[in-house]
Amino acid sequence: MLGFRPAPLRCSSRVAHGRQLCGAPYRFRTRASGEDLPPVTRLTAEDACKVLDVTTTASFEEILQAKNRKLAAADGDMDKVVEIESAYDILFMRSMKRRITGELEVSTSVRYADVPSTPKRGSAAKATKQQLSGMSAPAPKLSAPKLPAGGLPVGFSVPSNRQVALVQAGVFTGLGLWALAQVLLESPDAQLADTAGLQMALALGYSVYSLRENKRMELGKAAALTFGCLFAGALIGTGIESWARVDIVPIGNFGSPGVFVAEVVILLVATGCIFLV
Repeated sequence: MLGFRPAPLRCSSRVAHGRQLCGAPYRFRTRASGEDLPPVTRLTAEDACKVLDVTTTASFEEILQAKNRKLAAADGDMDKVVEIESAYDILFMRSMKRRITGELEVSTSVRYADVPSTPKRGSAAKATKQQLSGMSAPAPKLSAPKLPAGGLPVGFSVPSNRQVALVQAGVFTGLGLWALAQVLLESPDAQLADTAGLQMALALGYSVYSLRENKRMELGKAAALTFGCLFAGALIGTGIESWARVDIVPIGNFGSPGVFVAEVVILLVATGCIFLV
């Protein structure tokens, strides 16, 4: 059976993107016509500094600027480009080694750089100019918040049918006068216990019926609007009564706190039934 022996690997002196494929970087020189390439020479850190015209204590930013300047001056000379890239690699690796070993102090807020970037002289003036121009510029107009597509669930509207509004006002006025007449015919002790519950119940029922019949309102919305007016009237009436204290200082022959609150409730329910939609 035939066997084979792999050929030994040989390092190539070709470069890719300015970096040697095998071994350390080397310095090349342009050979004359018919002249053989002389043996390569290993670059030291001092040689690399001389190639880029930088000091041994140069920062990474200075090394990078020197590299770019040298590449621009090489004008396409591949030997010069290889030499510049090799020198840059050596200084770059030395800078990274100094950073890893702690020889180079770098702020913890700086990452992937040897030195924090310092703003250019014109940057501060430019930033100040932008701030001043921003202050002089007119402030953007603030748009009002948009309402939902359906609008608010409840709105205010003047009744278009005057006859229906008069009927509604008459019904609620009658209920209020009924409660007032009833309490005036009672004794002072009976007035303290009277709450005009029947008149309030009729007012609530008529409000729901009228909203559905005259304004074609759904039952849920009509009930919610009516009971909302009930709670508002109860709060307002209780607050006024706690200040007026009709049980202690009667208004004529009227001294019923419960009926006083009921009258305010009927008034608020009537207002909601007539003007709210």
